[in-house]
Amino acid sequence: MFTSISNFYSSLFRRRSNGLNFNRRRRKINFDKVQYVLIFALEIAVVIAVAFGVVLAFGKQVECSNASMEPTYETSDILLVNTIAYKFSEPKTGEVIAFKPKSNVNASYSVKRVIAVPGDTIYINNGRIYINDEIYKENLEVERIENPGIAASPITLLEDQYFVLGDNRNSSEDSRYESVGFVSNEDILGRVWMTYPFK
Repeated sequence: MFTSISNFYSSLFRRRSNGLNFNRRRRKINFDKVQYVLIFALEIAVVIAVAFGVVLAFGKQVECSNASMEPTYETSDILLVNTIAYKFSEPKTGEVIAFKPKSNVNASYSVKRVIAVPGDTIYINNGRIYINDEIYKENLEVERIENPGIAASPITLLEDQYFVLGDNRNSSEDSRYESVGFVSNEDILGRVWMTYPFK
């Protein structure tokens, strides 16, 4: 009996001693887990920053108000416009832009394709477009132009003058006509990126 009591107190003392053992090793920090959490947080921050940039760049929506850009864009198509594209570069031949005709702030945005840029000489003869005395090579099938408008004679574009046409060449009010004329940088909203919802 005394032996069992002695054993009981001995075991109790050992438990308490173990509980007060100050020489136990401290837990090591798992640097792999910390690194994983930091990388994950950084990725989330980058995704948020990119999303914010996309909204800034492509957040402007413009409606294609007529058939002048068919078949590329149809009437009532909603187009996403990159509004910062031309903050760092100039419009290039072949790009589709959204702009205010004649700087008319009350007009709706017009959507047309850039055909000639500053310094180019453009004219239309026998339904064909000539840029710097060479036939303009289209990247899409278009009709021969019936009415050359002001481009019936050669026109050399000055600095900050862009000549634009609709892809539906014979049903488009564009740079051939006085109502639109040449487009300047300050009139341009940006480069048309795609339709929305995506087609």
